[in-house]
Amino acid sequence: MLRLLLIETSARLCSVAVAEGGSIIAEREDLSLQGYRHAEALHPMILEVLASAGLKVRDLTGIAAGQGPGSYTGLRIGLSAAKGLALPWGIPCYGVSSLEMLAEAVKEELKEALKDDQALSIWTAMDARRMEVYEAFFEGSGKRISQDRPQIIDASWADRPAAWAGGDGVEKSLEHWPSLRDSGVRFARARHALTAASRSIQAGDSQDLAAWEPQYLKAFGQVL
Repeated sequence: MLRLLLIETSARLCSVAVAEGGSIIAEREDLSLQGYRHAEALHPMILEVLASAGLKVRDLTGIAAGQGPGSYTGLRIGLSAAKGLALPWGIPCYGVSSLEMLAEAVKEELKEALKDDQALSIWTAMDARRMEVYEAFFEGSGKRISQDRPQIIDASWADRPAAWAGGDGVEKSLEHWPSLRDSGVRFARARHALTAASRSIQAGDSQDLAAWEPQYLKAFGQVL
């Protein structure tokens, strides 16, 4: 039976979850409104969530972590934690796009609306400072349409077609994209990594821990 530890540290919400047999059985989260507390919060939450699930690290069959884009420091903390837990026990690790996790969060939030109408795409965006975001598009079903990419918000966005939106890059985009529909989702949680992680497990697509790095999409301080 699959027993997965899921980790999300790409934004201000630090979140962990345990999934067993395809279902979430324990969760913990910490949201800091001022700065990041991931370095202090993550490891205690991992211990708590494993204890709540009645598991030890050695019982895990996999660890999945949001690998970006997102906070430079937050992503390193999350991936370092995953590697540190996995290496002693030879546990396979799986990287999940933070923007894909956001799409799962939007699907969860708009479950009833999307059940009746999947015509609109889902657009997820994370704040990349200034007038920039990291973005990706998905079908209403969650199937990926575009790759994750950095993008500058400009006047041409007024012509973009309507889409459901989620992520902390949405608010500064609304005035430039009139047809954008805000789902209200700002952060993904660790449980939203389960779908993509399960797909990677089925494909045998685990990470080489020596080479596994966050997917920043642009260098620190880089202006597009």
